[in-house]
Amino acid sequence: MLGVGVAGPDGTWQAHRFHGRDDTGATVAELASVSKSVTAVCLMHLVEDGQADWSNSLHNFLEPAPDVTLAELVTHTSGIGPDVTQIAMLGWLGQNAGGQGHFSRQVLDLVNARPAQNGQRGQYAYNNENYALLGLVIETITGQPFFEACQDRLDLPDSIQAGADSGVFQPLGGLVSDVDGYLRFMQTHFGPDSRIAADPFALPHAAMGGGAYYGMGMVFRPFRDSFNFWHFGALCFPKRLNTGSFAVMWEGKVTALAMYDACIDERAMFDLDAGLSAAVYGDRP
Repeated sequence: MLGVGVAGPDGTWQAHRFHGRDDTGATVAELASVSKSVTAVCLMHLVEDGQADWSNSLHNFLEPAPDVTLAELVTHTSGIGPDVTQIAMLGWLGQNAGGQGHFSRQVLDLVNARPAQNGQRGQYAYNNENYALLGLVIETITGQPFFEACQDRLDLPDSIQAGADSGVFQPLGGLVSDVDGYLRFMQTHFGPDSRIAADPFALPHAAMGGGAYYGMGMVFRPFRDSFNFWHFGALCFPKRLNTGSFAVMWEGKVTALAMYDACIDERAMFDLDAGLSAAVYGDRP
């Protein structure tokens, strides 16, 4: 599935193109790790409301817990690891996670059970565990289940929901959406009038190299007088679930979301990015 939104001269967004799945006609698919943007934006709203601060230690909300800050978790610079979810998610997929609805508490238990963390604090290293822990922080602050808390505060489009099977990964990669719903979320929270796009450098961010930074559940790069935001997602469980996603916004003017039933390699990701960029700019920007 592919959806594209274009901002008109008056700043309103219009759907430019949409394709559903030819085989089933389904219009909802897995966001996978693109879900992290919902977690990050949800926590940002709690920070803006004065209910937390990016400098707060995880100990303020969870015990026992690693000695890391919320800013380090949201930017993958906490130093916790190795990422246990890369193995555990296969066993959790489709299971009953109880009243909480996701297995983030189990992630915390596994993190706490390590004799030591193997990452370098302050250095970017992508790790699903960071966002599992942020999901628990959101629940502690709000007293609500993760998705309910974020749905209420962000007024999420109805199509954004916990996945039927992947929902056990909610804060780190377990949400589903149709293209229109997620593009509206992205346009609202990463568009030109948003808190994030106004100055992503004023929020927690970490250098990734090549002029790119990891911020509010999105990678971003300054471009011209604006920013480009993007994120890939993948849920790769052979013979059970193989799906991917790619969300991108160019200069606050064009958004795109691609969702596909395949796990693609880095070269294919590059080609997808290049192809969509060429469609927008006539060539890679």
